[in-house]
Amino acid sequence: MTPEQSPNASSRRRPEIELAWHRATLSGLDPGMEVRETPISDIEVRSTLTIAAGPVLDKMVDELADTRFSILLADRTSRIVDRRVTSSTIGRALDRVLAVPGFQYLEEVSGTNSLATAFELRRPIAVTGEEHFLEALRCFCCYGAPIVHPVTHRLEGVIDVSGPVADATTLLGPFLMRAARDIEERLLEGSRVAEKQLLAEFQAHANQRRFAVVALGENLVLTNSAAVDLVKGSDHVALRAIAADLPGTAPVECSITLSSGAEVSVRARAVAGSHGGALFEITEGGIPKTRRPGPRSAPVTGAPYDDPHPTGLARTILITGEPGTGRTTTARTMGGPECAIFDAADAIGQETQWFLAVRSALLEEDSSIVIDNIDALSPWLAGRLAGPVRVSRNRVVLTSAPVLDLDNPHRALASLALTRHELQPLRTYPHKLAAVAKSVLAELLPESTVELAPSALHLLATQLWPGNIRELRAVLEYAARGRERGMIVEHDLPDTVRMNTSTARSLTLMETAERDAIVAALRTSNGNRAAAAAELGIGRTTLYARLRRYGIAESVPRPGVRNRNS
Repeated sequence: MTPEQSPNASSRRRPEIELAWHRATLSGLDPGMEVRETPISDIEVRSTLTIAAGPVLDKMVDELADTRFSILLADRTSRIVDRRVTSSTIGRALDRVLAVPGFQYLEEVSGTNSLATAFELRRPIAVTGEEHFLEALRCFCCYGAPIVHPVTHRLEGVIDVSGPVADATTLLGPFLMRAARDIEERLLEGSRVAEKQLLAEFQAHANQRRFAVVALGENLVLTNSAAVDLVKGSDHVALRAIAADLPGTAPVECSITLSSGAEVSVRARAVAGSHGGALFEITEGGIPKTRRPGPRSAPVTGAPYDDPHPTGLARTILITGEPGTGRTTTARTMGGPECAIFDAADAIGQETQWFLAVRSALLEEDSSIVIDNIDALSPWLAGRLAGPVRVSRNRVVLTSAPVLDLDNPHRALASLALTRHELQPLRTYPHKLAAVAKSVLAELLPESTVELAPSALHLLATQLWPGNIRELRAVLEYAARGRERGMIVEHDLPDTVRMNTSTARSLTLMETAERDAIVAALRTSNGNRAAAAAELGIGRTTLYARLRRYGIAESVPRPGVRNRNS
């Protein structure tokens, strides 16, 4: 047992430091460890916090110019968004302990220190020398204070001043608190200006009776009387998703389904000078499909697909999409209630028997045929199946992974379909997440009145959903367990959702498209980053930055064909 871990040393530590050490131990840290490495993310350099803090940090740097102290600013997730150093020596020392922009400084990775512990406690704290849990940090004295928004009383970030332990002084406490108050005052001033801009824009349109008017700001929601009856709090998630993708101040029109089930047309426009605020004019009834921008939504199930082509290859339909997007459900709906279903997974170990059964149905039965997961067929079986599908006079519905992910025999089989439907990933239509979640809940609990609270919907909208609707269904099934009524709130969601901080906000449609293009390039190149960067027309450094930004795994191999026999 080291001296600092002995009972006597424990009794000399302040209660708040002792509790912080206990939390670090529960997190699996050991004093001899280095700061745990975690992914470093890109930061938003022009956020509300950094804009408000910039002049204050500049002034602090001037006042600390002749010292060996540095300044760190972290956001509301404790991710460092700005760092100011007064010398290269202190800069290198901070680099060694990963106190760099983009790194999330939490107690579970860095132990007890003024940045992570102030974030944990939501109050100012000084941590000096031996009070740090990790030995790697004991060369520092540091002082941290939370930054709380004066209007919302929400934690906006943490400011920290750190330097060599030999330079420790009690004078830095008041110095740091003054800086925190100055940043909070600038946040208040910025909010007032932004809110005035948004309020003026809202008042100019609020008297309209032909449509509902909603103004959404960073910490403000304004509605006219028509919007009170039409738009619920849970619909704000969809509206904010639209606002995140607005191209400047030019208006954008789209159609969405509200949580009440009503389809409405939305005319949205960003409000200049309002820190991301937007104005929405909402009327009941969707706009014509030819005017609807953005990605195609997942198709809704209903009556069997109305095939306008009576015979031949035109009767073959292909449903593609990522796993979990509803390919099988959509195929069965298009095939109709009497369709014969053949899953490629059933062909494993008995390919000949499976092929004969499918061929018989294709050539003899007078009903729709669904062949599910053709990407899982062996190359031999995919090639043999093409002939019967080509000559069949039945409606044939194929399901598959995206065509670009298929090998040649499977792509040739898929090419027989002249009618194709590509189901979009859930992450590409966050503005419709509320409607999709409501539909899934209705399927899971048809007799209940359970609803999703806006806080839960907002958190769900920030997820990437690699498992798409199937994953959403599992999450909602977990959150609604044992319920027949009431609201599902944020804390009802599983830890994998609540603790996921890979994205601090929903991706815009352009960012989603960029992320998907990178993943596709990595798959095509079998995870070779240099080849993927060349295919995308970007440098490797840019590719690495995008991998960190979007939380893409370091290696994304090209998806193999499951259970194929040569």
